[in-house]
Amino acid sequence: MENLTQWHLTFVGIENLGLRALVVFLAIAVLYFSWLSIKSITPAAKRLLLIALRFVATVLIVLLLLQPQIEQKEVLKLKNKVVCLIDNSQSMTLKGGDTGISRFQLVADFFKDNASFIEELQNNFDVDFLSFSDTIKEISSDDIKNGLVLDGTNTDIARTLKLLKKRYEGKSVKGYLVFSDGADTVELPSSINKLEIISNLAKELSAPFFTFSPGGNMDVRDIAISNISYDSFTFVRSPWKADVTVKILGYKDLKLPITLKQGNDIISSKVLNTSEESELHIDLAFTPFTTGTFLYTISIPVQPHEAITENNQVSFLVKVVRDKIRIMHVCGRPSWDERFLRRVLKSDPNIDLISFFILRTPTDVSEARNDELSLIPFPVDELFTQALGSFDLVIFQNFDYRPYDSSFFRFSHYLNNLQKFVTDQGGGFMMIGGDISFSQGGYDGTAIEDILPVNLYTEKDSIDTSRLKAVITNDGLKHPVTTLDDNADRNIAIWKDLPELDGCNVTTQLKSDAVPLVIFPAKGNPPLVSVRDVGLGRCMAITTDSLWRWNFLSVGEGGSNRHYIKFLQNAVKWLIKDPTLNPIRITVNKETFLPDEEVQIKIEVLGRNYQPMEGVQLGIDVTNEFSGESIFVTNATTDNNGQYKFTIKNNREGYYIVKALAKKENDEIGQDYTVFNIAIENKEFKDTSIRRDILSKLSEVSGGNYFDLPTKNIEEKLFIENPSIVKLVGKRQISLWDNGYVFMMILAIVSIEWWIRKRSGLS
Repeated sequence: MENLTQWHLTFVGIENLGLRALVVFLAIAVLYFSWLSIKSITPAAKRLLLIALRFVATVLIVLLLLQPQIEQKEVLKLKNKVVCLIDNSQSMTLKGGDTGISRFQLVADFFKDNASFIEELQNNFDVDFLSFSDTIKEISSDDIKNGLVLDGTNTDIARTLKLLKKRYEGKSVKGYLVFSDGADTVELPSSINKLEIISNLAKELSAPFFTFSPGGNMDVRDIAISNISYDSFTFVRSPWKADVTVKILGYKDLKLPITLKQGNDIISSKVLNTSEESELHIDLAFTPFTTGTFLYTISIPVQPHEAITENNQVSFLVKVVRDKIRIMHVCGRPSWDERFLRRVLKSDPNIDLISFFILRTPTDVSEARNDELSLIPFPVDELFTQALGSFDLVIFQNFDYRPYDSSFFRFSHYLNNLQKFVTDQGGGFMMIGGDISFSQGGYDGTAIEDILPVNLYTEKDSIDTSRLKAVITNDGLKHPVTTLDDNADRNIAIWKDLPELDGCNVTTQLKSDAVPLVIFPAKGNPPLVSVRDVGLGRCMAITTDSLWRWNFLSVGEGGSNRHYIKFLQNAVKWLIKDPTLNPIRITVNKETFLPDEEVQIKIEVLGRNYQPMEGVQLGIDVTNEFSGESIFVTNATTDNNGQYKFTIKNNREGYYIVKALAKKENDEIGQDYTVFNIAIENKEFKDTSIRRDILSKLSEVSGGNYFDLPTKNIEEKLFIENPSIVKLVGKRQISLWDNGYVFMMILAIVSIEWWIRKRSGLS
């Protein structure tokens, strides 16, 4: 910036050019005739003096007529701007190949090797030095020489260009010098062209970009899992697939295993062939058979001289849920109860129902041959051996197994399979009453009796045919199966209003660990609906075949069948162990945390009646998924709300499993687990390639040039236009014709000239 004073002479009188020409012509004529009148005067010196005086006087008179004035301007000579942008993202710390030189070191060397160019640039331009990643920050040239702090975790070139436009709007920027690896980490939908966005923004800045990037020998060696496309939500027994993108830089002709693990178990793997391709797309697939939220890890072994090892492994969570609840329904004979039950189950889109009706047993006598009947034979062996594990719930409705229990059918053996299905595989089992069910169906002394909530005795059990209203128990008022309305008072009223039932199977007694939910108010108050946890699974006994009356009669009396439907839905959810009904629940306030961020964990325990359970002993363990290191271990007790809350902090990145085991007086109530993650997502090392295409495009569309680093003698290769630019800071007008000194000068000249003429004898 330099202060300058400028002077300009202007004429404000006789603005018409023709008149100005006439005045000049008359002045010349006057001078000519004056010369004719004095050319005879001697000596010559006197003659020249006279003509000189006459000339000066005439010129002064002409100037007076033209009204001359002087304009004085005070101006500032400004410098055009040049902006130097230095990439301070973490990817600039990467070293190229085997050179041992970082990308930023090449930038620092440029400023050292081209110091004279930088000095000349600062002399001729107003140079701004800025660092950038996802934002811009003012720095100095000394900061570059001494070493920038390279801590940017996300490079956003488009946002940087937008910030430049806002910062330098209305300012005379003649060039941008960009030093970067071009590794833009912003992830955009495939439909959006990143290069096009950057190009359009560069054009709007209306100044050339001169870009500098590490040369070809600076590409790092790295194998990186750059992207994983997967569904974080899937269904049990449905194939699941992850589409994996692997970036390969600096390695050829390697065969590398890539594995998908659940915990420490490899569930899928493939071999990568690192040929000439720099990017590979593969898929890893498996089929989950268990519901829950699971931690999966995809990893590739670290190779010698890899620049970054952190990007060889990626972990993520997938929630596995039931696609459809698969129910096997075996009915001994058609009935109203069967009809309404099937209608409810089939109407639920989340239920896949397989029903069998025993219209003719192997012991039934019929004149018709099997091939003449439009019936499907009961596939006993297939159902209870091969396919049993594919179901979530098995329902026996008024079904007598004994016609199938022979040396050929071995149905008692199938009952053992059904017991294991419940106790060992976590399946659900429901038995519904009738005249050929429970002890009347011969189930006393079988493996089925072992899992039922009620004891069976053929000699003592009976069938009560009284028509009475079912009565909900105190346990039933608190249990999710018999909660037909969230409001306790309304729930009681609903149960009181339900239609009467036509009797039940009278069983002798409940098992000690069973819970009676509904009773039949006949002699002895036999259980109508009772439940029991058995091993890993659950069982329910409904000792009546007239629940259909809750549906049919409720509608017939102008009411609704929604309570009947709600009861059956609750029963199914409880039997299949729907996660929402788990008696112990662990919740974390979110999934992902920063290092040293507070993790809030709550454990809630519900009793058999699904009410908050106070005084439960909890064994709590928080463990790093990969190292197995426990970061928090404690024993605690639930409060009067059935809860225990605690917080933890940890600065080590990774996935952590929170496990809790609940006990009451040494009896296990249940257990649960959940997962949270501590991580700083560093996109800078996700893809370590140098994006020369972005930088060269930036230069191309703006009229600049692209250069590979290292480069010397840049002044011979780079030219930035530098037009003059001044700023007016003040001005004033000085008039030369309207002051007395000019008139006095003219009068003096005329007087002297007249005196000389008189002395010479002229007129």
